[in-house]
Amino acid sequence: MKKTLSAIFAAGIAAASLSVFPVTAADALLQTDFESGLDGWTERGTATVEVTSAKFCTGKQAAAVTNRSESWSGIKHSLDATVFKPGETYSFSAMVTQDASLTAVHFKLMLEYSTGGGGMTFGGGSTYAPIAEKDVAAGMWAELSADYMIPADATNVSLYVETQDSKIDFWVDDVFVGAEGSHAGPGVPPAPTLGDADSNGTVNKQDAVGLLDYLLTKSDANCNGQTADMDTNNVLNARDLSILKAQLMNPPAVVTTAPPVETQPPVQTTVNNPSPGGKTDAKEYMDKAEKALTLNVPDNVKQGPQPLVQNITYNSKKAGHNKNAKVWVPQGYSKDKKYCVLYMNHGIFGDESSMVSGFSVCEMAENLIKSGEAEPFIIVFPQMYTDPASNGGPNMMSGITMDVMDHYDDYVYDLTESLMPYIEQNYSVKTGRENTAIAGFSMGGRESLYCTLMHPELFGYCCASSPAPGIVPASDGFLSNHLGSKKLNSQERMTKADLKFSDSDLPYLLMIGGGTNDGVVGTFPKEYHEAFSANGTRNIWLEVPNGGHDNSVGIPLFYTFFRYAFKG
Repeated sequence: MKKTLSAIFAAGIAAASLSVFPVTAADALLQTDFESGLDGWTERGTATVEVTSAKFCTGKQAAAVTNRSESWSGIKHSLDATVFKPGETYSFSAMVTQDASLTAVHFKLMLEYSTGGGGMTFGGGSTYAPIAEKDVAAGMWAELSADYMIPADATNVSLYVETQDSKIDFWVDDVFVGAEGSHAGPGVPPAPTLGDADSNGTVNKQDAVGLLDYLLTKSDANCNGQTADMDTNNVLNARDLSILKAQLMNPPAVVTTAPPVETQPPVQTTVNNPSPGGKTDAKEYMDKAEKALTLNVPDNVKQGPQPLVQNITYNSKKAGHNKNAKVWVPQGYSKDKKYCVLYMNHGIFGDESSMVSGFSVCEMAENLIKSGEAEPFIIVFPQMYTDPASNGGPNMMSGITMDVMDHYDDYVYDLTESLMPYIEQNYSVKTGRENTAIAGFSMGGRESLYCTLMHPELFGYCCASSPAPGIVPASDGFLSNHLGSKKLNSQERMTKADLKFSDSDLPYLLMIGGGTNDGVVGTFPKEYHEAFSANGTRNIWLEVPNGGHDNSVGIPLFYTFFRYAFKG
């Protein structure tokens, strides 16, 4: 492809197909979605203001505010004195976003007027009063909204948007002003539908045509980079087209929240599921969860549309540079609600995309949340490898060295010092070990155990599928075979005697799984289980007969983990 994906993916920050306000035109005294132009909005200060299709909250256009030399430079609109009466209260709302700052930027929806008090008055007699303000993370649309009374003696009134202590470019969409209490705001738009390449709200053959035109470098007019990226790896290629065509020919089955009793699989009974909120002894709680272990995960729980995840970039203090991750949120995710959070970790040589597909992680989470069998939670998919010299993973050709293992284990610092604070600042999540889980496969399983051992105060739920060796000495040859002449014992992080939790630190769930036919890590997952048990630490062990180093272990293990996480 001759083109880069930056422009086409920019259009996908929020790709709702229609501009829909929750109020009627009769309620609006001023309403601008920028679909037909600026509609009276102009620059404030040195800013350049123009309509753009590069980013939008709803519809296909928004206002871009660029070339700002001061933080107060922005976008403004005069309020007609015959419509907006001094002394009256009105509902104000505007959607804003930015993509240039790794840290959240403080936005303000402001009122400027010529006389009166209640705000900040500077030379020239103008007063500047804040209506609503909020910190806005990169790539996320946020609503600035509040009811506000225009002062009784105000004249020459203008509405404007600015930032505090920042000169970055930003975007504004869906501005509304109406009578007091008339507007609840458009809110964050619903997640776009994967496969809807032309962003018209429907997935059909025209989406495949739009993606094909892009791949042939004919046109990107009908190809939204976010919704056309079927395998969510930030690259548009023939694989995405193939997945889309397959979906069109064989639409995925729709999983209903409450299927009719006569068709609901008996295995989906919730008899063993604990009631949310009932705090109990961790050992007793694991007794309950262990009784629910099953290798038979219902097909309709494992299936669903291709997961749609958000790509994020955060600054890693340990690595000394930016790192990438992905975030999945359940349908209906709302900033007005707090969610539990799961950190899902990949295997060696993997990255933030590796666990999004293949283990039915997002599909099981979505379906179990819908059916009420799981507490609502979001999933963060990190790139674990924490290397100051690279933003990616290790070079597979160079093999597994001691340095490689060190960079994987440095993930514990990256996670706790940088990624978790970023998630807590930019997503609506609950905090505390009772609301935080960590899980993973292979190297990700090892790191999940290691992070929980290092920080039991942060993680109340831990699940390791086919965990790789290295935390304690291994009896098999996995690492020693890869490390050549270096002895495996030199790689251990602790002795087997240290592999334990005190009763007060014991996670509500500590789950480990392995297959009897695992040709990669052999019997070492079971050795973790046995070492914990020998040290008096309660844990749940799932052994999968003939299971390999694959999802035959991970899917049933995560299935039970999701149903019991955040309920201890």
